[in-house]
Formats: sequence, C-alpha cells, structure tokens
Amino acid sequence: MVELQQEKFELSLEHLKKAELVAKNSLQFKSTTYNNLACYYRRTGKIRTALAYLISALELELKMETPKTLADTHLNLCAVLSQLDRH
Repeated sequence: MVELQQEKFELSLEHLKKAELVAKNSLQFKSTTYNNLACYYRRTGKIRTALAYLISALELELKMETPKTLADTHLNLCAVLSQLDRH
C-alpha cells in the first residue's frame, strides 16, 4: 500500500498479487488483500474492477465469525459506488 501511495503502480500490483497467493488459505488475509486490490484498481481508474474485488471481500467477511475489516470494506464500497454514480 505504501507503493500505491507513492504512485509506484506496477510494483504495488506485483506485491498485491503475491499477497493474494500467500493469503489464499486465510479468509481474513484474503479479504484484506481484496480490499487493498480494490484500492489499487480504484486509484488506477478501474472502478468496476475495484467493485468486483470489494464484493468478493464482503462475501468472504460475511463467512467469518468476527471479520476485522468489515467496516473498511463498507467504506470502500461506499466510495466506489459513489464514483460509479458520477460516471
């Protein structure tokens, strides 16, 4: 995410894709990674792709007893849906 803030988009995506592979066995890590991927795609203007990742993150979080990023996912969803409404 630091790379994303520094606008190092290629490096950011590379690390996020690695994180996705590492997180494949953990619902929590996978949902966090999906949230981060959504931030990447939102920042790079691919709003619908961001929305798809956020929906996937939400689906994973709803399967957890105590999801830790549910509020973040909802905030990100609001931002993305708001952006889609403007297009």
